[in-house]
Amino acid sequence: MLRRRFGVLAVVSAIATASMAHVAGAQSWPTRPLTMVVPFAAGSASDTLGRILAARLSEILGQQVIIENIGGAGGMTGVARVAKAPPDGYQFVLGGVDTFAMNQTLYKKPLYNAAADFEPVALAVGQPLILVARNELPAGSLQEFKVYTKANQAKMQYGSAGTGSGSHLACAWLNAELGVEVTHLPYRGSPPAVVRRRRA
Repeated sequence: MLRRRFGVLAVVSAIATASMAHVAGAQSWPTRPLTMVVPFAAGSASDTLGRILAARLSEILGQQVIIENIGGAGGMTGVARVAKAPPDGYQFVLGGVDTFAMNQTLYKKPLYNAAADFEPVALAVGQPLILVARNELPAGSLQEFKVYTKANQAKMQYGSAGTGSGSHLACAWLNAELGVEVTHLPYRGSPPAVVRRRRA
């Protein structure tokens, strides 16, 4: 499992098992710190999950697992970085359905091949998406939001974690369901989108 570069949907038990098998094969791994690339901005849900996993992995593996946030292109920038890294098991990515499925079908020329460039390790968490708006938006329910959006769609915008990200596609789907065309503003992660919207 560690002979190739691998994409991580979750890692704790899977890497622990893989590392024990590796040691059993008389090969020493890891002998130096590892890097977990989180392909979204610091402070995002993916970043929080990555830091929790990295702390536990560091204990299990006996080597520090360093988090490196590389956002952009709906997560593709960070994942592409790992796809091009030496396949030695010292750099891996915390990915998800957006980085390993959605991006592969949305772009004519994705920056990597999810099936050929990566080896999935394990699934650790399901991450729901929620719709949030500024406090002053006069809508206290989804039905009220629908009515308000239909009347004000030309001046409304929605921020996402980047083009092709899960939050982008969820809002695009919501647009279609409501029959509206709210403008999409992509960011290099969800935290910048939330901060920017609050300042606007």
